[in-house]
Amino acid sequence: MRASADIPIRKRLEIASRGQLQAYDGANVSELTKLGFSMEELYRFVAPRRTLARRIANRETLTVSENDGALRVVRVMELAKRVFGDQDRAHRWLRKPNRGMDGVVPLDLLESETGAVLVEQALHQIDHGIYV
Repeated sequence: MRASADIPIRKRLEIASRGQLQAYDGANVSELTKLGFSMEELYRFVAPRRTLARRIANRETLTVSENDGALRVVRVMELAKRVFGDQDRAHRWLRKPNRGMDGVVPLDLLESETGAVLVEQALHQIDHGIYV
């Protein structure tokens, strides 16, 4: 057995998730637009325009960091859809200034994991009837 440090992070993630980790590449990253995200938003949350365009054109695998960005927006959108019961309502909420977050637009926070956690906390509060 190889030392853990010798195994690339992508492989370690695959092992730890028992193959459940969604790995995005140039062939399937544009499918995130089906969740209602524009390509401009994907450039912002996943990878810069030229990088993502190259990955799509060459069907390259996203880096771990880029994949994390894709998984983040999917995770938040799935939670928002569950909370609001509808993709359109979820999108409207994500794109409106939020009073509970001092007027910050939730979508603007999805550039970081920390921001995504704040958005998820707000969604969980709504889900539990705690409107701030």
